[in-house]
Amino acid sequence: MPKLEEWEIKKYWQIFSGLKPVNNKLSGDKVSVVFKNSRLDQAQLEKVWDLSDIDVDGQLDFEEFCIAMRLIFDLVNGNTSELPRSLPDWLIPGSKQHLVQANRAVAGNSPGFDTDTDEELMLSSDFDWYISPSDKSRYEDIYASSADRFGRITFQSLSELYKTLNGVPETDISFAWNLVNPKQSETIDKDQCLVFLHILSQRSSGKRVPKSVPPSLRATFNRETPSYDVNDYQAEERKRPSSTKQAFGESYLSKITGSSKIPTNKTDFSATDGTDWEEVKLRRELKELEELIQKAEDAKNNKGVDDKLSLAKYEFENLLKYKEQLVAELGTGSDLQSIRTNIEVVQSQVSQLESFLEQKRTELGGLQREIEALR
Repeated sequence: MPKLEEWEIKKYWQIFSGLKPVNNKLSGDKVSVVFKNSRLDQAQLEKVWDLSDIDVDGQLDFEEFCIAMRLIFDLVNGNTSELPRSLPDWLIPGSKQHLVQANRAVAGNSPGFDTDTDEELMLSSDFDWYISPSDKSRYEDIYASSADRFGRITFQSLSELYKTLNGVPETDISFAWNLVNPKQSETIDKDQCLVFLHILSQRSSGKRVPKSVPPSLRATFNRETPSYDVNDYQAEERKRPSSTKQAFGESYLSKITGSSKIPTNKTDFSATDGTDWEEVKLRRELKELEELIQKAEDAKNNKGVDDKLSLAKYEFENLLKYKEQLVAELGTGSDLQSIRTNIEVVQSQVSQLESFLEQKRTELGGLQREIEALR
């Protein structure tokens, strides 16, 4: 069920408190500045005021101000083209339900909250979230024909489709839009659009629009970067009853493409064709090329360092062998002092070699850190 989200309420509170309410209420003069910034018609703004001023005291408290802001944003964002005749139940604060009930009773709309029409009572509550492959293919065709170059869909971009939905009131269409668009954005993406079309399809087949979406979908719709895998919440594939009724969206697709797709019992792989798969393939190839280039650069940088270290090690080892050979050639009859002197010289040279080797290792470590920093 659409509702005022926490982030939305916080945003309205910033506006409300910025207008400096008196006794936690705003007069018509103060809210008129915000209302007029929406650039809606005066008649629409008057209707917004009438709907939101539930206690009819000529002022708006914070709850009433939230109602007014939501109604205005729905109009500005194109979520609905007209204001409702009366407030929907989900937008009525719990503290003011008794006032709305009394106003409805006085106006003769209803004796209480039960405002279901005969048509609504005939709707089935057996809503099915499962999207079959054939339905998904049809929804993707509608999406592709209506999306802008960024892959986004506005509420009005599907206006021609709404006209083909016989018996589906605009309030249900707006309700479905709000379900898949909890952040009240001006546009929705592919994932949201497919679910939105599925809700409309179920409604046109006599199913009541659900009051909420599954938790997995709700999390997807609230993500900044949504997942386009609409099957992540679906269970096993279920058989759908056959029907001779024209499939959802067929007349709309026929109108915009000049032809209608006839569903068959064969597996439809057309959904895997086109730019989506090409983009995935190109991105994968690009990543592989980048990895190869990186490996080549690393090998090139490390090769020079390794060559220098190998050469230094080779020279030091040969020098050490030469000195050891000199010691061996002294023999047992040589002067003891000369032997000690040679040993000390060798030890000194070994220490120098070890010091030089340690210096080169330090240089190697520095070069490796520079290479890591350049990646």
